[in-house]
Amino acid sequence: MAGVCAALAASRNGCRTLLVQDRPIPGGNAGSEIGVKIQGADELGHYRYARETGLLNEIFERNSTFPNPFQSPSVLSLVLWEMLRTEPLLTVKYNCRASNPCMNGKHLQTVTLRQDTTEKEMIVQGDIFIDCSGDGGIAAAAGVPFMLGREDKKRFGETLASEQTDCFTMGSTIYFKIRDAGRPIPFQPPAWVPRFYSDNDLPGALSDCPHSLSALTGSSGGYWWIEYGGEMDPLADAEVVRDKLFGYVMGVWDHIKNHGDHGADNYVLESIGCVPGRRESRRLLGEYVLTQKDVENCRIFTDAIAYGGWHIDLHNPKGIAAAPERYWHGRLLPGRYTIPFRCLFSTKIPNLMFAGRNISASHVALGSTRVMATCALIGQAAGTAAALCKKYGCDVPQISAEHIEELQQQLLSGDCYLPGFIRKIINKPDHIFADSSLLLQLPPGETLYEIPEMAAQSFITGDIVPERAVLTVVNRNSAPVELTLQLYQSQSVDDFRTEHLLQESVQMIQPGENSLNFNWGYNALKTNQSYFIAIKTTRENIFWPYTSTEFPGTQAGKLEGQVFEPEIRFIRRIRGSFDMRLEPLFSPFTPKQIFSGVNRTENSANVWIPGADLPQSVIFTWDTPIFAESMEIIFDNCLDWTWAQWCAEIIPSGLVKQFKVVSIYEGKESLLAVIADNRNRVVKFKFAPQELKTVKITIESIHGTGRPGIVSLVVG
Repeated sequence: MAGVCAALAASRNGCRTLLVQDRPIPGGNAGSEIGVKIQGADELGHYRYARETGLLNEIFERNSTFPNPFQSPSVLSLVLWEMLRTEPLLTVKYNCRASNPCMNGKHLQTVTLRQDTTEKEMIVQGDIFIDCSGDGGIAAAAGVPFMLGREDKKRFGETLASEQTDCFTMGSTIYFKIRDAGRPIPFQPPAWVPRFYSDNDLPGALSDCPHSLSALTGSSGGYWWIEYGGEMDPLADAEVVRDKLFGYVMGVWDHIKNHGDHGADNYVLESIGCVPGRRESRRLLGEYVLTQKDVENCRIFTDAIAYGGWHIDLHNPKGIAAAPERYWHGRLLPGRYTIPFRCLFSTKIPNLMFAGRNISASHVALGSTRVMATCALIGQAAGTAAALCKKYGCDVPQISAEHIEELQQQLLSGDCYLPGFIRKIINKPDHIFADSSLLLQLPPGETLYEIPEMAAQSFITGDIVPERAVLTVVNRNSAPVELTLQLYQSQSVDDFRTEHLLQESVQMIQPGENSLNFNWGYNALKTNQSYFIAIKTTRENIFWPYTSTEFPGTQAGKLEGQVFEPEIRFIRRIRGSFDMRLEPLFSPFTPKQIFSGVNRTENSANVWIPGADLPQSVIFTWDTPIFAESMEIIFDNCLDWTWAQWCAEIIPSGLVKQFKVVSIYEGKESLLAVIADNRNRVVKFKFAPQELKTVKITIESIHGTGRPGIVSLVVG
């Protein structure tokens, strides 16, 4: 995914680009040969507003038009193949391996390509090279230093690192699929297959490695924990690792079929992956090494070019042979961190970048950065940087030193998200008016949720701020109980770090249902900022009414302990809402949010959401007419949804389907655009060059039953 996005970004920004792919199809771990689902900062849907946009969003829009409701890796490979072949400046060489990097001084000048299908060998020359191979083979052969294995705790000051430096890595995995044959089908394993006679023979005794049948019946079915090779050389021993994994797949299937009641009598093997999905090999040493502290502290770098949010996910090098040891360890993250551009290059070879899991990161930080959606963002950044190198006729380090802001703005204008950064929007209107704007009203609780020492509910403010909150709490004890209500300021709606306590109120609740007033006053909160209210208790049987329904601009959280690491306890984001009423009522979703320069809800709404039934209009007026011929509108396409939900529903619920854009000048209306079946988040169109005084956008219908929203408008 890093290579695909790097190639698309470079070619679309004006570079003649050659993509060299050593397999017959694109997609890498997400392709048909391996079949891993693309995951990223949304943590399988646990975290709101975290899903990646940019080129990856476009890829999934293409994926939905095929359609591909079951996330078939084969169909996704075809989607990527089509996208690549339609780019006029992009050439792709499949079944082609690059080798023999030749240098001209410090610069990489040529590489040799060998295409097995045609038996052709060719030498290609380039101005800028990007190694997105995962293994970093070209970069390493050209002389870029690299790390391989696990660093000790002292190397980067990491608590999750090993006690001693070693050459162990996370292993590789082969997926397999099964199907229901409708009748009992026996399975007799070959003699060479390892045997797992009980659940206790599997690593973590299944606490880490559940083996439900449903995980094997989807289009990309498989068990991530059938892992091997971490104690071997991931490159030199690759063939051995693959052969051993074939055996482990058959051994696990034998366990499911023949040892214990797993309900698999009627199931039969349908397919087994032919290429192991590799988690780790070389990590190239760039100008900066991303570490555990950067990731877990959600650091915002001045040269940020991508972000991540997947937990620090570290696997036991023994893999499936780890029983009875713990299979993996790691750490949940309190938010999103950024990845600096300096992790993508080394001054030793100034015309070479690296993108994907081979970037400059410690073994521990790699536990988070290695997931494919994050790698795709890094790839888009590298391809965009390559185009800037062409524009200025310079090497990569010069982009870092002199043009990093331009690179960031180009990524932001491509609908990428960089936490802490704002897109500069041209031609902002002087006046904005909307028919209506959604008021922030959390849904009432439907079930009782027992508070695990602390639970929290976040919200954002608008131009008007609330003065108090009314909360419902149920005490199922026979005597009164003391509670503590706390108000915190946060960096984003899903940030529950308890660093900025503003006020607290200790209240006594009686047995039964209680209505609590938490009054902080008019001047306590800031406009367009995120906050959360926490309830703390030392007693059991204290409940906060809860519903799985969520409201925009909010997030629920609970105190979490001993999930990954016993010493870490913090408030973890959960999906749903706690019962809370903010007074007075206000709207954070006003039309001025369209020009915030941030493409998702963060520490403010950054989206206009109508508050009444469609059709609904928003009107923009300039005091002095502007001359324009194009428009870009970014619609909300439900960043709450996971990729799996998107694929299953085909089109995100709430995405604007039909809309029209009208220019009003000297009392006359002229139609600029009307679109009847929009399926895209980013909509760009041109019109006859003209002066604009007033523009009116009317949303007429949406897909599904969600809420429509406009995130951004650029007129140029």
